[in-house]
Parts: sequence; C-alpha cells; structure tokens
Amino acid sequence: MARKTNKKTKNKKARKQDPDVAAIKALDKEWSKAAHAKDLVSVMKFYARDARVAWTDQPPARGRKGILSVWKAVFKGTPDLWVEFKPTRIDISRGRDMAVDFGMVHFAPHSKANNTKNTAKYLMVWKRENGAWKVLYDSWNWNGAHRALNDPA
Repeated sequence: MARKTNKKTKNKKARKQDPDVAAIKALDKEWSKAAHAKDLVSVMKFYARDARVAWTDQPPARGRKGILSVWKAVFKGTPDLWVEFKPTRIDISRGRDMAVDFGMVHFAPHSKANNTKNTAKYLMVWKRENGAWKVLYDSWNWNGAHRALNDPA
C-alpha cells in the first residue's frame, strides 16, 4: 500500500534535503562557534563585502570595517558572550543566489525560546559571492522587553 503524503510533508522534506539549506544551516553552526570563541577573523569571513548589520542597541553598520567595529564593541562589552544560531526557516531564491534565514539566536547556554532575557530572533539575507554563501544583511531583536546585550540576565 502506498503511503499518503500531504503537501506540507513533501515541502518539509524537500526543504530539509535542499543542499543550499543544508549549507546555510552548517554556516550558522560555524558562525555560532566563531562568535562564541570571539574569533573576529572567522566571524568576519561570513559577511559579504557590501554587508550591513542592524542590531538592537547598536547603530546600523555597513561594510566589513563598520561591521568589525560593531563586533569588537559587543565582544568588549560582553566578556562572557555565548552565541548560538538556531534557524527555523531558510528559503532559497529561484535563482539560487539569495537566501533568507530566520530563527532564534541564544545568548546563554541551553537557553530556550521562551527565555526572553537570553533569546532573540534574527533575520539574515545571504547571497552568493564568488560561489560561496555570505551574509548580506544581518538583523536581530529581543523577544522580550528591551534590554542591552551586556545587562545582567
């Protein structure tokens, strides 16, 4: 007897098997590790040349020099920073040259989605740059009441 599948199941499976979705999920993990290690050189490798960031508690920044200064300020102001990206949806453009990555970003070990003091949501736009996925736009904001990243939890 053939197993029945509905469209949602098929789409979910197709999304899981997409090599570009898998690649971006792997990049999210690598980026988390680099940020947690405060490895600025590795963190910056994830950004496109013309990237922009719009983060809570920070002025918008563009280009690698501007983004580097934002990361330096965050690392300096939050000595015990712990970062983990958890994508919940990744969509790839038809041309396979752009992607949207939405999910949760945790700022404390084992933080859960309902932990509003240590969890935020993010939205990133990735683009292909010389064949590799790079972040073009990086944005996040808190799930709960506004608080600075370096405020005590």
